[in-house]
This record gives sequence, structure tokens and C-alpha cells, in this order.
Amino acid sequence: MKVFVYQPYKNLGLFGNRETIENTVRNNEANLFVFPELYISGYFLRDEIHNVSLSRDDEFFDPLVKLARERKTNIIFGFPEKENGFLYNSAMIIDEKGDKKVYRKMHLPNFGPFEEYLYFKPGDDLVYFDTSSGRVGVEICYDIFFPFITEHLAMNGTKYIVNISASPVTSRPLFEMLIPARAVENTVYFIYNNWAGTQRNLVFWGGSTVVSPRGKIIKKADYIKEEIILEDLDDDEIKIARAFRPTLRDNRNRQL
Repeated sequence: MKVFVYQPYKNLGLFGNRETIENTVRNNEANLFVFPELYISGYFLRDEIHNVSLSRDDEFFDPLVKLARERKTNIIFGFPEKENGFLYNSAMIIDEKGDKKVYRKMHLPNFGPFEEYLYFKPGDDLVYFDTSSGRVGVEICYDIFFPFITEHLAMNGTKYIVNISASPVTSRPLFEMLIPARAVENTVYFIYNNWAGTQRNLVFWGGSTVVSPRGKIIKKADYIKEEIILEDLDDDEIKIARAFRPTLRDNRNRQL
């Protein structure tokens, strides 16, 4: 699985951010392209979020569907989703066939600088999808603090867990502990993608990270700057990790 992680520094608005996705996918070779939480709109918009929310079937996404199909690649990015009068903090997944799936963030932070429950409704369902390189599961930011999400994705055959994030500098120490832990617990590649830079009064730390199934940090982006990660992830590492530490086999939740 060749993974391209884009860590942005500036919010360029709906069409500017979409253009960045298009240019990135068109000019690079990868099986999976990952962009952060609420990437299409920007994260900290408060009431403006209503003006930039989109339905999953909005024609705005058509160029990206066409591009994924033409390039035979998979794209994940965050967007504010509207449906039936509600807003969701969602991840759009466009697979290599051009099919779309949407994951709605299950755990919405509403403490400290976070106000997500003021704007969004939480999702209810886990989401994973199949690629020619293996099954991929999707989380959004605060979901990482609830280990059952990664666990259930792994127990349903995912080899790669993607967490798209908008994590400020105050949260950095906690995320840096949890990212390798989730990989080791579930013997999966953990792909974490975070915003960098400032939006309103929030400073996002960046530090996007790819971790092996045995907890090795394969690549980590710098703090508070635009950067990319491009890594070819070896499926054999998953097999080795699961042979030496068979946590999924021994997980007693299968029996509960």
C-alpha cells in the first residue's frame, strides 16, 4: 500500500482545497491519498460551517470521483456533511472504482476549545472499505481515545487504520502516546493526518504520522508546517506482527 498523506498549513476554501486534492492526486502515484479532518471547509468556522456544508451526493465531489476512477486510487478527506437538517463531521471516502462511502465522526469533543456538539450530530456506524491493497478503516480525531473503534475495525479485517484530525498543540502529547498504542494493540498500520497552522485562535500541531503494526514510527511530519508523507507500506509487516503478537486472535471480545 503506497500512502500519500498531505498535511496542510492553510485553509484555501472549498474550491481551493478541492483543487489541492485534484493536483495532488493527479501529480503523484499512490494507492491511498489522505487529507485531514474537515479539510474541504477548514476546521474552526463556527456558524459559517452551515454555509459550506455539502451532501454526500453533491456535484461538488464529481471531479474527485472521476479522478479516483481514472487514477485507480483511493481518496479520504474530511467535510461538513448535511442531511435531513443535521450536520455531521464526516470523512468522504472515494475508492478506486469511484464509489463513495461516508464515515460520520462518532465522538464529538465539547470541552476546552472544542464546540463540535454545538454544530454536529454524532455518527453511529463504523466504516471500512476494500482496496486492491487491503481493507482500510476510518476514524476522525477524538475517536482515537476510544479503543473499541480501532479494535472493531481491525477485527473486521482492516489492515490500515486512517485517522484524520484537527488536533491543536495542547492535545499533542496525548495523541503522540495513542497513535503507536493503537497500532500495536491491533497489529495494524496506523495512518494519522493532522492539520498544521492557525485557524481563528486554534494552532494545530501537525505531526502527521505513519506507524507500523509493531509500533515503529515509519515517518513523522514536522510540527506546524505544510508537509507530505509518501510511504510504501509492506503487507508482510502485518503478517509478522500478528504472528509474534496475536492480539486479534486472543481478543476475548469475540466471546463477549
